[in-house]
Amino acid sequence: MNYDTIMNLISSDAVELYGQPKWTFGKNTCNTYEVFPEKIHLPSGEVMPSLAVLEIIAKDEQLSLAFSRWFLDKALASIAAVSNRVDANLTLSLNLLPLYAVQESFVSDVLGLLEKYGLAPQKLQFELSEAQDLTQRGIENLNILHDEHGVLLYLGNFGKGYSNVDLLSEVHFDGIELNRSYAAKVPDHEQTCRLVVAIQHLAHTLDLAVCAKGIETHDQFEFFEELGCEKGQGFLIGTPMPLTEMEAYVEKYAVRRKH
Repeated sequence: MNYDTIMNLISSDAVELYGQPKWTFGKNTCNTYEVFPEKIHLPSGEVMPSLAVLEIIAKDEQLSLAFSRWFLDKALASIAAVSNRVDANLTLSLNLLPLYAVQESFVSDVLGLLEKYGLAPQKLQFELSEAQDLTQRGIENLNILHDEHGVLLYLGNFGKGYSNVDLLSEVHFDGIELNRSYAAKVPDHEQTCRLVVAIQHLAHTLDLAVCAKGIETHDQFEFFEELGCEKGQGFLIGTPMPLTEMEAYVEKYAVRRKH
């Protein structure tokens, strides 16, 4: 698939977005959900998973920037529409490509789109992979959005590979998201349980919330809830779903606005 084909797919809204809920432990509510590109609808009528195309996009600067701007626009438009229809204070969680974060226009792009859709900055949460290579400009951009405007920042996939703990001292994060590999081993693997407890203590010492990903069983759910994690995500809570289904999910579980 070449450059022009992918640019046409982006400009024609051929990328379908899905959502997945993030459960608030202890409150049995869902006011936060993640949005991500799931499917590509080709002109031929064929539907393909987005992963292969996203891998190509990530390797090209112009494609990455075009897709990032498109994705941010469409995702914010979706949560604005859902928030109004459901009448709930929702938070949108998005994975962020580092190449976009380092752009000079990044802060103004984000603020401009938030204003366009009438969303408070606190309703947007960026997830950063610890494998991402942020320049000093990128760190400054993120901290401006966080410190001056209230956009939420989470360090994603925490504990996978070589954890970039240095980012915790440079970027002003609100929380971390545990890599799903931890959930797969609790509560039966003692050493993993100890490690998760230690990470939880580290996070709370740094005033960081913790979201556990990859929850697929009731035992895993109870482990993280009893540990004191703030949020959880996984197939037990909700599988990735089209945004129309995501809207029905949050309508059932979201805390409504107070009038």
